[in-house]
Amino acid sequence: MKVFSMEKLEKMQGEKQIFKDISFSITEGDKIGIIGVNGTGKSTLLNIISGLEESDAGTKDHPKDYSISYLSQAPVFDEELTVLEYLFAADTPVFSLIKNYEQTLLLLQSNPEHTATQERLIKLQQSMDETNAWDTSADAKSILTKLGLHDFTKKLSEMSGGQKKRAALARTLIENPDLLILDEPTNHLDFDSITWLEDYLDKYQQSVLFVTHDRYFLNRVSSKIWEISQGNLYEYKGSYADFLESKAIREENESLQRSKKESLFKKELAWIRAGAKARSTKQKARIQ
Repeated sequence: MKVFSMEKLEKMQGEKQIFKDISFSITEGDKIGIIGVNGTGKSTLLNIISGLEESDAGTKDHPKDYSISYLSQAPVFDEELTVLEYLFAADTPVFSLIKNYEQTLLLLQSNPEHTATQERLIKLQQSMDETNAWDTSADAKSILTKLGLHDFTKKLSEMSGGQKKRAALARTLIENPDLLILDEPTNHLDFDSITWLEDYLDKYQQSVLFVTHDRYFLNRVSSKIWEISQGNLYEYKGSYADFLESKAIREENESLQRSKKESLFKKELAWIRAGAKARSTKQKARIQ
């Protein structure tokens, strides 16, 4: 079972301490939703885990072959690529094979009698058979369709911002990493696409770490909740509904502890005001 962990993470932004000595682990199969008010460092944490941003202190630990795919809120696009070319742009043998096959297929469609192109396509088809690349290609096209993208040959430059974001989500999903990181994945999705994504992530075998303002999505997908508050990270097992219940209990216990301390302070203050003289070591310590 693959595990990603960080110990004693710290991060400053200017004069503000975003994280102070936090530790956590992500176990294979975890579906972790991150919550916290704006400015608490949710996206910063995703950037640090993905390796896009450095922490000021702390150590990472994970297997050498551990893979991470990250959907940021502002993906970078090569506008001249088609949707399929963008999807398979990652430098992996299977993706390169699929990309070559799709490009050769388009060439043959434009010139069906070209013998060299025909022979090349046959060789690529054989390689697709040997590597089971057909399944990856079919899965990619299915994901695009479910996300409302039906024209696979359309260039990104011809697409709206929302369509590009959906293409970026599809690309992140088909990479099938050990850790899938999603920053606001439901933005630009309609109800049917969100429902499909909930089901997809529910069946996903690896780990998922995500930030969303969609509380229903958060409740459906999460098996754990991370709450970031005042530089600390609190972990709760279960869905968002379970988190609300657990947090209420934690805050009630903390309130009781504060009340006990306040009651003790009031008694001590009354003792001081009663005119206790600090003549002994015991009295001096008590006043302190």
